Amino acid sequence: MCYSINKLAKLADISTRTLRYYDEIGLLKLTRINSNDYRLYEQNEVDKLQQILFYRELGSEVHGIL
Repeated sequence: MCYSINKLAKLADISTRTLRYYDEIGLLKLTRINSNDYRLYEQNEVDKLQQILFYRELGSEVHGIL
């Protein structure tokens, strides 16, 4: 299943700008851009995003303790 940038952002409760930033820095590369110039993400990228968000949250919790 493919997810558009809007659909994935809503699913992950993050902004589309965050997804574009992750692509820009090479953290989460999009799978492809379709003929309408929509960014598309597949399951591998969704799984990787889940890990990124997990570690981001874990970092926030660690900083909150210190």
